[in-house]
Amino acid sequence: MLTALVITLREGLEAALVVAVVLSFLDRSGESRLKRYAWYGAAAAAGLCVASATLLFSLAESLVGEAGEAFEVVVTLVAVSVLTFMIMWMKRHGRNLKAAIEERAKKASGMASASGKVSTSSAALAIVMLAFAAVAREGFETVLFLLGSASESGVTATIAGGSAGLTAAIAAGLIFYRGVYRLNLKKFFDVTGVVLIVLAAGLVANSAQDIFGSGILPAAVTDPVWNTGVWLSQETGIGAVLHSLVGYQSEPSPVALFSYVLYLGSMLMLYFAPKFSRHRAMAEGAH
Repeated sequence: MLTALVITLREGLEAALVVAVVLSFLDRSGESRLKRYAWYGAAAAAGLCVASATLLFSLAESLVGEAGEAFEVVVTLVAVSVLTFMIMWMKRHGRNLKAAIEERAKKASGMASASGKVSTSSAALAIVMLAFAAVAREGFETVLFLLGSASESGVTATIAGGSAGLTAAIAAGLIFYRGVYRLNLKKFFDVTGVVLIVLAAGLVANSAQDIFGSGILPAAVTDPVWNTGVWLSQETGIGAVLHSLVGYQSEPSPVALFSYVLYLGSMLMLYFAPKFSRHRAMAEGAH
């Protein structure tokens, strides 16, 4: 549940911020008449994502046995791949996100003129597509992540956590739009980026456990390294919370541990690498 909450909060807030920035820009530029088209685009994307989620979750529920397990593993690995790319992309571009969105909104609203019906229609379509693309991208990513976490947390808990995170994201987006609180986007995405790296490491470890724990490899690398289930079960209480947040396993195999440490260590090194930071600073300076 907590994994779903964190994922939808992060992804939902990113989408909400895009819409909020577009709406704020249209207010300031005197193009308030175009605001409704941003809502149209966001609503259409949200509806498409909900329909896609319903279809994929229904498909996952209909598959049983090895087919169901294979589907879960594939979805999880795809989700981790997309999540990894998104984390590193946002690390590099998060600082300039607001300016980039405003520039796109400026180009879109610039198609309109005081008396040009055709250009106004073009501007409306451009605003619709801008909001649609932002919400749809984050929405589809979220659907993949929730499918990956549902195999561990269960569909009910995933939906509950996802709903809570999405509600919080929408509320934060509205607050940002109203100007009640000035959110430091760089700090927010830096902190949530680290949280998502830890969550992704847990998904990688669970996938490795599923893939290699079925007799493919010798028992020496698949048998549990320890068993702390008696004191801290990953199924209930604090153990379940740690399982959702940091990928804790009460009976981890060497393969799962190696996968967890390898992904977590390499991603954190890359995320905080001075070389990466210098490249990011140079890219920002160039703009």
